[in-house]
Amino acid sequence: MEIVLRNGEKINLDWNPIFLEYLEEYDGGIEQLKKDIEDKNYRFRVFNSILYSLISASYPTQLTYKEAISLVDINDIEKITDFILENATKTKEDNTTKRIRPHRK
Repeated sequence: MEIVLRNGEKINLDWNPIFLEYLEEYDGGIEQLKKDIEDKNYRFRVFNSILYSLISASYPTQLTYKEAISLVDINDIEKITDFILENATKTKEDNTTKRIRPHRK
């Protein structure tokens, strides 16, 4: 999915391993992130961390947390949220399918 950043640059959001590396930077790691998603007190923090990870993984140069969040046009938040939910659901379904399928010899 392509978005236009506030600086005028276009980037294609990509759900990739680099994105997961950035997510691991979350204080307490991915396991803490999963717990914090359920806590309403941390929802903005969690969303911004996911947003930072996604933008940073898709942007051609390294960004700080503040730079990445600041580059996002507020009007794109809904599109980005849909992209995150779609890919997170797909990833979860793929992982479940892999666990259910027997190993081939």
